Amino acid sequence: MYTLILMSSRKNSVRQHTINRGHILLFFFFFLLLFTTAIGGFNYGLSQKYQRIDAEERLQADAKKQIEEIMRAKVQTESELNDINEEMKSIRQMTEQIRQTLGILGQGGGGSRVSAESEGTDETDDIQQENVSTVSGISEDTHEKQEPLTVSILKDEILVLHDYISKHQEQLDEYPSILPVDLQQADGEDHVYWYSSQFGWRMHPLTQQREFHQGLDIKTQAGVPVIAAAAGTVVAVKRNGYLGKTVEIEHETLLLKTLYAHLQDYAEGLKVGEEVTRGQLIGYVGNTGRSTGAHLHYGIYNQQKEQWVNPIKYILDRQPTLSP
Repeated sequence: MYTLILMSSRKNSVRQHTINRGHILLFFFFFLLLFTTAIGGFNYGLSQKYQRIDAEERLQADAKKQIEEIMRAKVQTESELNDINEEMKSIRQMTEQIRQTLGILGQGGGGSRVSAESEGTDETDDIQQENVSTVSGISEDTHEKQEPLTVSILKDEILVLHDYISKHQEQLDEYPSILPVDLQQADGEDHVYWYSSQFGWRMHPLTQQREFHQGLDIKTQAGVPVIAAAAGTVVAVKRNGYLGKTVEIEHETLLLKTLYAHLQDYAEGLKVGEEVTRGQLIGYVGNTGRSTGAHLHYGIYNQQKEQWVNPIKYILDRQPTLSP
């Protein structure tokens, strides 16, 4: 047992409290619990503080890492953009070189270079010059603005060039540049041929009268395949008086029409409205109509000038032959 004495300094009173060992132990355990709780709370608070600091440090480290990655990506993107800009400049230079080759820059008064397939034809030159003027004007406007090179601007420049080349390709496809007979035989040898009657004034072999021959007579063996001299649309498959069996093909882009006459027969399935390509079979050399022997009468009609023109000026793949 223990006695606890409490003395008051004001009232001069004394109080005594008897405390047994159980009370002391209870008080000790209560104090120990309170102390332990306080220490635990302090440690918990300190732990939470360090955790927040660690979390903030981790967030800062992650943010720094992300910033570094963004900066690396930015540098890489800038490098790639520089490469793209260089490629675009290179593409522009190539388009300029192509323009120069085709003669469509419109700078310094340069004219259009005429394709080998269009030599000797006024109508093709006129169409080319018209296209050149159009493209040249666009080219000059593009360069005068001096805008920064962008994908859109480069695309527009290339589209202009593409449109010109596509239009020019249509002209080339419809240009009657080949001899309209397939002379190749199965054994690899060529059929013999010659020009038995040229375009222009002549003595007709039957009437013996002087008349203007509006085409080119190509003398060769009967049955030799007749082919389209250029791409176009079949506008006639019929028997035409003294011309016999004929095929007519319109070449709309160049305003030309080709005529194939005295045919022995037509290619199977050939019909009006059919689109044909250069070299496509359309018939066979024959002797129908008013004719002295198997041959192909080949004519080219200029629809713009409304007159027949000399086919010799168009044929580029064979050297003209006047006689056997």
